Amino acid sequence: MRLSVMTRLVIITVSLITFFSGGLALVTWVLSNFEELATGQSVEVLTKGFVPMENLTFPVNSGTALDHYVAIDFRFEINDVRREAEIAAMLPRIRDAIVRDAHRAAPKRTDGVDSVDLVRIKERANLMANQVLGGEVVTRVLVTRVAKLVA
Repeated sequence: MRLSVMTRLVIITVSLITFFSGGLALVTWVLSNFEELATGQSVEVLTKGFVPMENLTFPVNSGTALDHYVAIDFRFEINDVRREAEIAAMLPRIRDAIVRDAHRAAPKRTDGVDSVDLVRIKERANLMANQVLGGEVVTRVLVTRVAKLVA
């Protein structure tokens, strides 16, 4: 199918108008924001990311004896998606810190049910992860799975 000469001219004209108007818009934007662009004071927006940590086990005691374990899967919300690989490499150290803290602090529920206190575990996991990573990298800890394991 051949296009007529007039159709070709219309397509070329519309393409050139689109190209030059885009260039004009870019030049106008640069000139209107020249002061901010020249001083380098633009604000960097951080994108949140998520790093999973699966199958952490916490002991649950009934009185003085071990009753059962609880397995929990976490998802750490981090404030900068560019650090996901770095944080993933640090997961063994974070896991160790969380499990050691859980065995030391024994986050048991206060209402008499033989299980773990998820709110306290999330708070402590956030604190331990940020201590290992050095700073406020983890913004929140999400629990994705809780399972009772028989001892």
